[in-house]
Amino acid sequence: MGLNLDASPEELKIFLEEVEEHFQTLEEDLVRLEKEAEFNEDLMQEIFRASHTLKGSSATIGHHRMAKLTHAMENVLDKLRKKQLSISSNLVDVLFECLDGLRVLRDEIINDEELELDLESIIQKLSSIEAPEEGTGREAVSQETASGAVPAAAETRIFIDTNWDDKDTIHKAVERGLKPYLIQIRFDVEHEMLAVRAFVTVRAFEEFGEIIRTNPSEEEIESEHVTETLVLLIMSNLNQEAIHKLAAELPNIASCVVQPYRDESLQVFEIQAPDPTEEKTEVKEAEKPVNNSPKPGSTVKSINVKKANRTVRVDVDLLDSLMNLVGELVIDRTRLFQILGNIEVNYEMDEVSQDLGRTSVHIARVTTQLQEQIMKARMLPVENLFNKFPRMVRDLSQKANKEIDFVMIGQETELDRSIIEEIGDPLIHLLRNAVDHGIESSEEREAKGKNRIGELKLQASHEENHIVITITDDGKGIDPESVKQSGIKKGLINEEQAKRMTDKEAINLIFMSGLSTVNKVTDVSGRGVGMDVVRTNIEKINGAIEINSVVGQGTEFKIKLPLTLAIIRALLVSIDTSVYAIPLSTVTETIRLRKDQIEYVNNREVIVVRGKVLPLVRMKRVFGNYADTQEEEKLFIVVVNLAGQQVGFVVDSLVGEQEIVIKSLGKYIGDVQGISGATILGDGNVALIVDVSTLVKKAAS
Repeated sequence: MGLNLDASPEELKIFLEEVEEHFQTLEEDLVRLEKEAEFNEDLMQEIFRASHTLKGSSATIGHHRMAKLTHAMENVLDKLRKKQLSISSNLVDVLFECLDGLRVLRDEIINDEELELDLESIIQKLSSIEAPEEGTGREAVSQETASGAVPAAAETRIFIDTNWDDKDTIHKAVERGLKPYLIQIRFDVEHEMLAVRAFVTVRAFEEFGEIIRTNPSEEEIESEHVTETLVLLIMSNLNQEAIHKLAAELPNIASCVVQPYRDESLQVFEIQAPDPTEEKTEVKEAEKPVNNSPKPGSTVKSINVKKANRTVRVDVDLLDSLMNLVGELVIDRTRLFQILGNIEVNYEMDEVSQDLGRTSVHIARVTTQLQEQIMKARMLPVENLFNKFPRMVRDLSQKANKEIDFVMIGQETELDRSIIEEIGDPLIHLLRNAVDHGIESSEEREAKGKNRIGELKLQASHEENHIVITITDDGKGIDPESVKQSGIKKGLINEEQAKRMTDKEAINLIFMSGLSTVNKVTDVSGRGVGMDVVRTNIEKINGAIEINSVVGQGTEFKIKLPLTLAIIRALLVSIDTSVYAIPLSTVTETIRLRKDQIEYVNNREVIVVRGKVLPLVRMKRVFGNYADTQEEEKLFIVVVNLAGQQVGFVVDSLVGEQEIVIKSLGKYIGDVQGISGATILGDGNVALIVDVSTLVKKAAS
C-alpha cells in the first residue's frame, strides 16, 4: 500500500537529497556532542536546526510519522539547548535510535510503502527523558512575566526555515535599505484563543514592515494548527529596540525576542547600535570588512550582502555519461595524432597538413582541459564517506566495552565518486577489526603500561597521482608466528613454507580466505571471512593494500587508490600479434635480458634482480597456447609490484606509454581471468587491459 504523500516525484527527490544531508549532520554532531566535555551552544543549535528542518519538510510532504518522531525529538533537543537536560550516553543512545528510526521512515518514501517500525516505543523513550529539571522551563517564564514585563531573553537563538525565493526577496529588500529581523513571540492565552491571537499579531506586524515568512504559516494559523510560539521573519526600516518596544505593547504576549536575521549565504551580520535619528544616514563603514562573530546584544548598523554560491545538483548518471563522452574524445584525439603522424611520414607537409597539425594540437589541449574539468566534477571529498564512521566506532567500542579515541584527518581530500562507493565496505571491515580485536581492553592496556584509551586514526592524503588512506591503531599488533600457526592449522601452508616466510609475508597471510588469528568469534569479526574480500575489492579498482605491524605497538593498513577509474595511464606491450595494456600505477621498471639469464627454483622460472629473486609469468602462456613457439634470444620483462609482491611479466616487446579509456567487457563476454577490461587504441584496434592482481596471485600460488 502506497504512502499517498502530498508531493510530486521531483519534490520527493529533492526532499530525499536534503534529508540525507540532515541525517549526516545529526550523526556527526551527536558523536561530537557526547565527546565534548563542555556545553557547545553552536553545536547544539546545529543539531536542533537539523531536527527542526526535518520536522517542517516532512510535514510539508505529508509524511506524518516522520513529522511526529522529529517533533518528539525536537522537544528533547530544545530542553538540551536550554540546559534543562544534561547530556549523557543514555540520552545520546536514544537520539541515535531516533535517527535510525528516521532512516527507516526515509526508506518508506523510497519504497512507497509503510515499513515496520515501533514508533511509539521510541517516542516513549524520548518522553521519559524529556521532563525538565525542577525550577526551570515554563514556570520560570510565568514568574518572570507576572508583572507584565516582556523579558528580552537575549541568549535565545531563533530559527525559521527559508527557501531561495525568501532569500532573494531579503536580498532585494536589503538593497532598498530595509533590515531583516527574526521575532519570536510567546503568547499567554488559553489554547483555544491561540489561533486568533496569532492572526491578530501577524496583522499588527504588517504595519511594522514586510513579512517574509511566519512559523506557523498563515495557512496553518487559519486552520488553527498553532502552538503558543509564533516566529516571524520581517524586513523593516525600524531598529531592533523600536520593534521590541512596539511588540511589547501588543496584548497577551508573555515574551518577545527580536534578533537580526543572519544567513551564511547572505552574510547579514549585526555590527553596531544605531542612533534612531541617523536611520537614513549613509554609512561608510559598510564598505569595510565585516566581523563574522558579532558581540551579543549589538544591533544592525551596516549590512554586507554576499550572493550565495551558484550551485546545482547534477544526477550521477549524467556525470557518468559525460565521462564516457570525454573518453570517446580522448580515443579520437589519439587517433587524430596517429593520422597526422602518418601524413608527415608519407606526404610532404603542405599548408593544409600544417593547418591540420595546428588544429589537432588545439583539439588535444581542449580535450585535455575538458577531461580535467569533468573529472573534477566527479570528485567528492572523502568527508562524505568518513563522516559515517564516528557513530559506527562509538557503537562498536561501547559494545566491546573499550575506550577508543577515534581521529579522522584529511577529510577534504577528493576522490572520484565511483571509487568512494567501492572503498566504503573495505574501510568498514578494517575499522571493525581494529576496534574488535586490534585495540586491547582498558585493563589490558593499563597492565602493559599503555594509555587506557586506545587511539584509532583514519587518514587520507595525496601521494603523487594516488590517494592514500591509512588506518592506524596503537593496539596489540599482528603476531607473524600466530598467523603462521593459523595458516598451518587451516591447511593453507605447510611447516616448510612457514619456516621460509619473512614476517611481512606471514602477516600478508591474513588476506587468505578462512584464516583468522582470533580464538573467540564475535558478531563483529573473527570468522576468517572478510580480509580476503577487502583485498579483492581494493584490487578490483586498481588499488593496493599494504600492512605494517609491530607486536605490542599497533598496526597500520595502507590503501593506495587511483584518482579515477575511467581514464588511466598504461604501458602498452605486444604479445604475439596482440597489444595489451598494463596499468602504469603497478609498473616498477622494465628490463631487457638474455634467455640464458633465466634460472629455475622448484621448476619455476625466476630471475635475480639486484640480489632479489623475481618470479616470472610468461604472458604468451597466460593468454594463448604459445609454449612451443621459437623464442627470441632477448626478452622484455615488465616488473610489476602489488602490495609488496613483485612479479616479472615476460612480453615480446614494449609499444609505449599512453593514456587509455577503460571499457568494461563483463556484460559482453563475462569474467575472463587475467583481463580487467579493454581499451580502443588510436588505430581503432582493441587492446585488452591486464588484471595485474590476478596474475600476481597466480605467480605467488
